[in-house]
Amino acid sequence: MTIDKKKWEIRQGDPTKPGVTKLPTGYNFSICVEGTGSVELLFYRREEEEPEQVIQLSEDYRTGHVYAVTVLKNNLLSYEYEYRLDGTVIQDSCARLCLGNAAFGEKKEKEEKSYRYGVLKELPVEHRREKIPYEDMILYKVHVRGYTMHKNSRVRKKGTFQGLSEKIGYWKDLGITSIELMPAYDFLEYPEQEIVDRYSVLEYKEARLNYWGYTKGNYFAPKAAYCGGNSPEQEVKNFVSKLHKEGMECLMDFYFPREIEPQLVQEVLRFWKLEYDMDGFVLFGEGVWNDLISRDPILADTKLICPGWNVEQKPKGKKQAKPVRRLAEYNTGFQDTMRRFLKGDEEQLPGVLYYAKRNPSDYGVVNYMANHDGFTLADLVTYDYRHNEENGENNRDGSSYNYSYNCGVEGPTRKQAVLEIRGKQMRNAVLLLMLSQGTPLIYGGDEMGNTQKGNNNAYCQDNEIGWVDWSSAKRFSGFTSFIREVIRFRKSHPILHMPYELRATDYKSLGWPELSYHSEKAWFSNTEGCSRHSGILYCGGYARKEKGDPDDFIYVMYNMHWHECAFAIPDLPEGMKWYLAIDSCKKAEEAVSVPGEEKVVREKKSLMVPARSIMVFVGK
Repeated sequence: MTIDKKKWEIRQGDPTKPGVTKLPTGYNFSICVEGTGSVELLFYRREEEEPEQVIQLSEDYRTGHVYAVTVLKNNLLSYEYEYRLDGTVIQDSCARLCLGNAAFGEKKEKEEKSYRYGVLKELPVEHRREKIPYEDMILYKVHVRGYTMHKNSRVRKKGTFQGLSEKIGYWKDLGITSIELMPAYDFLEYPEQEIVDRYSVLEYKEARLNYWGYTKGNYFAPKAAYCGGNSPEQEVKNFVSKLHKEGMECLMDFYFPREIEPQLVQEVLRFWKLEYDMDGFVLFGEGVWNDLISRDPILADTKLICPGWNVEQKPKGKKQAKPVRRLAEYNTGFQDTMRRFLKGDEEQLPGVLYYAKRNPSDYGVVNYMANHDGFTLADLVTYDYRHNEENGENNRDGSSYNYSYNCGVEGPTRKQAVLEIRGKQMRNAVLLLMLSQGTPLIYGGDEMGNTQKGNNNAYCQDNEIGWVDWSSAKRFSGFTSFIREVIRFRKSHPILHMPYELRATDYKSLGWPELSYHSEKAWFSNTEGCSRHSGILYCGGYARKEKGDPDDFIYVMYNMHWHECAFAIPDLPEGMKWYLAIDSCKKAEEAVSVPGEEKVVREKKSLMVPARSIMVFVGK
């Protein structure tokens, strides 16, 4: 087909701009094609079978492996495009919109695969200028589809960004400040068969659905299957804008394998920052070039979180007057140590005390008790062993080390005594997280006791195993309220979320160190291997509340032993008394005292703390 140059004026393009970028009078199209052959760019009217225009990309438009052409036409929003190499459709891995794959998990035959793409609309997004520092964040992680896909989610557009938008009020009421999205870029839901044949442990070599999305994909394009309408870019921007209007942040997970070019990683993050105003990224995979990304000036005000990079290596350059913590570490060590302490393992106390205060001043740490990979919080206290049979890999996938404790019965039970222990252990887990320095992360649904039925690797479970079951919200309403009140307690006491690591010295000459440890003896920490209890005292005079008043003393008694333990009660300044603020032994809805109504603790030198429980006292 020949080109009508009255309608389609073509010029040399810019090969440094991948995908499609808007120009003042048209669009720049760029694609990397290795090897030789005839390359064509085809344009179709939306949903038409035959192309309206075919552009032959000659060697004149080629630089290295990249073909680039400028199409001077302003109404391309009504068109779809694709590329062909020697007559075969090829993928534009840098496309901004992927079309024709809106149904999630619909397995297509190879010859039926479509690689049609679209052009982004110029849509505004509500910007959030005021950044939330890591110490003030309460992070909440969700799967865009799985969070609202269940029939009990009570949203109109289930499994979509529109469905998530209906939950923003719920998150804000819970005390959440920041939302972390599991991969929401366009990714391949089923791996190529040759990959399955090479790596799969399945005896029958069947490709499994990739539900989570931690794989490479069309990184620039939002996942169309996560959107309820025909404008994915608008739905994503509307969601981010609504979060920003409520004073909340939006972060997104990306996975980059080793073979991804470092420059492409940089371009992807820049694009989502500039186009969708993402507040940060959580980066996974061996293709994360942290040194390059951490120096990027465009990402200088963007949160960058990674589980494995050397965040202690500060970027070179001019010294800032007031350093901003934008790099952070995804802290798996916190989860493993705190889980082992929770279940009562020995020799965990030194690690617990380390992670409870770990909070470097030049980078953040993100702590969690449960995440997408592993047991949910409810399963952590319900199962001793993984139950991944539904994954089709003979229960051989997923971690063998969950550090869980089923409280006496494997799986669901009606035994009231077991249920009470499980409830208390879940409250203890929340307190271990929320009373530690750093940024706490809640895995979406844990606050309502969501279960994956013991599956600790639900990567392929696009069903009620992998979805959040909102029917449990009523039964766990007390626990949800408990989490809400613990978050409120944390926020109201700045000494519990400082912008630096607390010191065990009295460096301000207040008469008390900023942080101190106690056990059955005051000012003595028993960290022997058999010890499973410790008290941590925070001196609030080192922190200031919103109105400038010094914070209160906070004394936390941790006892994860199966026997009650004695704790010494440190003296307070004259005229101050200890008040009980939180007691994990009480029912969830009663565990956190109403501010101003805390019961005073009778003056004595020690207190017996029940088995497997945490008590928090406020000195004022």
